[in-house]
Amino acid sequence: MDPNPYRSSAAPAAASPPSRPASLIVFGILNIVFGVLGLCGTAASSAMFFMTLPRDPAMPNPMLDLLDSNPTFRLFTQVAIVLGGVATLALLAAGIGLLLTKAWGRMLSIGYAWYAIVSGIVGMIVQWTSVVQPMLAARQGDAIDAFGLVVGNLLGSLFSFAYPIVLLVFMNRAPVRVALAPRDGV
Repeated sequence: MDPNPYRSSAAPAAASPPSRPASLIVFGILNIVFGVLGLCGTAASSAMFFMTLPRDPAMPNPMLDLLDSNPTFRLFTQVAIVLGGVATLALLAAGIGLLLTKAWGRMLSIGYAWYAIVSGIVGMIVQWTSVVQPMLAARQGDAIDAFGLVVGNLLGSLFSFAYPIVLLVFMNRAPVRVALAPRDGV
């Protein structure tokens, strides 16, 4: 006889797997949406290297001119498009993995987030040295245009860090780590 009158005589219930946090579903869907959009962007960006786009001399395009005149910037852009396409495929797969509650979905999400942050910083540096500084030098007398160029470039670059940082934070929260932790017998 058990001396503890409050203990149940029934066998202990088997530990149930932890419930799936809502953030897995949300980020799974967001990863897939951003992955599909990224594939569209990658396809459109790579098209400029395979098609000759008509240009109107009355409306110059400094970015296309820079791609034509600066082989280093052209190579950087081509490498960035290829790596971005691979990262986008990883993001798409990560979204599927998160929806399937797979640990590899979390790991791919974290890997994508770090890649996006590092490539964003490298992209800001290249953008500043190859695009913004030469444009500022060309617009020496027009301070308002130059200010708008710098602020627009900075805000656009900083905005691109929002999703990877939020993704990194949520993928490292305890409920997500616990839900995707390997379990015995599973």
